[in-house]
Amino acid sequence: MIPDPNTSQRELSSDLITDPTVLAIPDSGIYEIPEIQEPAAGAIESLIPARMPHISDFETSKLIGAGTFGSVYLARHKDLHQTFAMKKMVKRNLEALDKVELAYLERDILTFSDCPFVASMLCSFPSTYHLCMVMENVEGGNCQNLLDTRGPLSVPLARLYFAEAVLALEYLHSYGVVHRDLKPENLLITSTGHIKVIDFGLSKLGVTIPKNYIYNQSAEEISREFKDHEVYGTPHYIAPEVILKKGYGRPVDWWAMGIILHQFLVGSVPFDGKTLTEIENNIVSGYLRWDCEPVPRFDARCLITGLLRKNPERRLGTAGTFEIKGNPFLIGLCFKNLLSQKPDYVPQVASNVDTSFSINEEHNESFNYQNFTSSSAWLSILCTTATRRMNNEDPKSPEEFTQASCTNILEM
Repeated sequence: MIPDPNTSQRELSSDLITDPTVLAIPDSGIYEIPEIQEPAAGAIESLIPARMPHISDFETSKLIGAGTFGSVYLARHKDLHQTFAMKKMVKRNLEALDKVELAYLERDILTFSDCPFVASMLCSFPSTYHLCMVMENVEGGNCQNLLDTRGPLSVPLARLYFAEAVLALEYLHSYGVVHRDLKPENLLITSTGHIKVIDFGLSKLGVTIPKNYIYNQSAEEISREFKDHEVYGTPHYIAPEVILKKGYGRPVDWWAMGIILHQFLVGSVPFDGKTLTEIENNIVSGYLRWDCEPVPRFDARCLITGLLRKNPERRLGTAGTFEIKGNPFLIGLCFKNLLSQKPDYVPQVASNVDTSFSINEEHNESFNYQNFTSSSAWLSILCTTATRRMNNEDPKSPEEFTQASCTNILEM
């Protein structure tokens, strides 16, 4: 389960926070590092996150996107000399909408995330007016931009993107995370042409189920895991059970994946309308038509139809991802080795600060945001590496330290 966001920082004593010989790892205690001799010890005090991250550590520049409750900016870490994406959520807006807990949940999801197809977070902290989350910068734009500029995707590219999103959902669902706002805008394209799922601002946390586990829950229990009547998400991608307020669960994400695959292959959503009411009526009672152009091939139509079943208990993916992975449309894809496959489209990114693919008033705080601050193992590794490079102790470049390295540290 994801740790309680309100307890982790309070358990750290002030002595530990100011001690430059320890690395703070959120929600999992502290990890001691070997003693480093002078002159490296002086550099460590400014580089290793002995003090928690702060807005002053970063220089923000261009606006590159927007999430559910915040805007995303390009941000350069002053000590690490690396560029990241910083999501800034206005505190006052979160409080007014009573959605502060969603910001904490998004932070926790990104903190524990260790999937190559889900965005990773470096750290988080509050500023005067915002809650800030610093994430990896994905330079290649998003799938919606690609659809807008190129039209429907080729079958190989649509298959690859869809398969990678399936693995991302399999990972998230195994931890009980229901995304609730899947759409092409939330599928970012990396500089190597693969995708990463982002924006967990509307996510819901339910029961943890190991991804290779055969569900003991009935289809009804899986489909009605959450009993609230919240209708959240982007209208064209909301599942019918959410609109009808009958309860919902993980199958809402598989419905959205059916809409996305239709959009990938056809270039448009299957249920549209001029007003929100018309869109919702078409989703609930409309029929899936194949009078579009181009018409997807037969196996793709079967997969989309299975994902867009009105009854969530019969929807593909409800019983497990094996229902989707074994579909004829995806035969030939090696799900264990998707990252090694060369995509049909690779964005021509000039540099890690290329934004060509992307798009303060007084406030009295009524919440205590200090415990929003967190520091990931990834940040600790980067800081340690930077220090050693300053002292010619480690010739490796920052790019060599991937999320796998962070996983190894946490396992230690």
